[in-house]
Amino acid sequence: MKSDKPSNARKIEHTLTRRDLIADVARRLQKSESEVSDIVDMTLDSLSKMIRSANPEIRIELRGLGVFEVKYMKPSAMVRDPRTGKVVAYSGRRRKVHFKPSKLIKRFFQKDLVPATPHDTHQKANSSN
Repeated sequence: MKSDKPSNARKIEHTLTRRDLIADVARRLQKSESEVSDIVDMTLDSLSKMIRSANPEIRIELRGLGVFEVKYMKPSAMVRDPRTGKVVAYSGRRRKVHFKPSKLIKRFFQKDLVPATPHDTHQKANSSN
């Protein structure tokens, strides 16, 4: 069975998890991981509920991180029925979650620079007046 990954694809060295997020926030706030765990869980649960309840479409903007959008995909005119193998017309619509990173994050990956802080961005905007 052939892999769908291109031959030049890099192996991901480490996957960051919810536990890593909790540890980082706890360290930065100087709180215990158990205190922070409830807040992180509630935040992720709220975000998940917003995405799942998108009726019909929704846009969730988190400044500095990016935008989650739930959109309807255009239906394919013809699809293959996996049970019978026959090609049939399909008119249903499917929803899809799309994430678009913020300009700060895009800039960070385009140039090997640390993203500007909101304070730096504000000063730059005011100096151009």
